[in-house]
Amino acid sequence: MPDYQRPFAPGATMFFTVVTNFRKPILGSDFALECLRSAIADVRGRYPFKIVANVILPDHLHCIWTLPDGDSNFSMRWSAIKAGFTRRYVAGGGTETARSQSRQKRGERGIWQRRFWDHVLRNETEFGAYADYIHYNPVKHGLVQCPHEWGPSSFHRWVECDEYRRDWLCKCKGRESKPPQFGSVERFVGE
Repeated sequence: MPDYQRPFAPGATMFFTVVTNFRKPILGSDFALECLRSAIADVRGRYPFKIVANVILPDHLHCIWTLPDGDSNFSMRWSAIKAGFTRRYVAGGGTETARSQSRQKRGERGIWQRRFWDHVLRNETEFGAYADYIHYNPVKHGLVQCPHEWGPSSFHRWVECDEYRRDWLCKCKGRESKPPQFGSVERFVGE
């Protein structure tokens, strides 16, 4: 069995990819989004962190967090978020994938992939590339034509804070928009 080692980076700004089990598109409903938002809010109330950027797609999510100074325990936070979401989602009638014997033996539900992908963002250039990747992701997956058309994304907050123009990489009204190249990011995002 592989020995996964997570980085020790207190106070770091980090990128994450978290995927549903077998990529089942369970995050596409308002109910699932509310379950996820509630789980995140509960965990942030107990173990603070800042959500700098995020996007939630039907079968996965990407986000950038900044952890408090001296704190590097993002794994515990993700475990608690996944567990909180799962409790709410299943209790509200949400369905899960079939559970393997291994999952049953460990008492795991068929909602999330066991692991998640993480990456410490080392500088402003890397931060900008990963933030752009997050906000362009619904377009990349063919869910919308323009980033502003996707609701569950921090793109709208970034527009309000003048980090992006509302028409960033927009194809509305016949605009031409060349998709960005995310080669250096795509090798490392866990998709």
